[in-house]
Amino acid sequence: MSVLRVLLAVVLAGALTAAAAPAVHDARDSNAASAGHVAATAVRDAVVALAASTPAPAGAPAAERTVTVSLPRTDAATAPVSLLVGSAPGAPDAATTDVVAVRTPTGTRVTILPVDVRVRVNGTVRGDATGLRITRRVGLRLRYVRYRNASTVVVTPVGGAPVYTRARHDDVA
Repeated sequence: MSVLRVLLAVVLAGALTAAAAPAVHDARDSNAASAGHVAATAVRDAVVALAASTPAPAGAPAAERTVTVSLPRTDAATAPVSLLVGSAPGAPDAATTDVVAVRTPTGTRVTILPVDVRVRVNGTVRGDATGLRITRRVGLRLRYVRYRNASTVVVTPVGGAPVYTRARHDDVA
């Protein structure tokens, strides 16, 4: 009789675990999306605030903001999340294709930025098809300048962040 009770308890535990799995999965995705949204909003707000000022000509002091973006590690409570800053993956270059995007396993949420965004890595401003893929805590220094006769926010990672290109946003270039 006790073997039957143990077997019944194991079957019941398995059924409860299977029933709870979708809720746990949804909570992990929700935690990731929420953390990504907070980070994306901070970057977007900084870019919008800078774009409301006058861009600095080359060599002149520029309006500047520093934003610290912090994304959680992937664990039992949080699904993988990344923040893309720069050119929109897979999109042709245009004034409306620079973005801040949150990527989770359930999809990508894109916010178009109101100004051209370029990434500076190792002291060099990269081409417009380049962006940053952020998956952890990193500081971003944003400067509003005139770059190639266009009002541009130049984003420099402080402490490093992987770089992507428009065509290969999942790989690090």
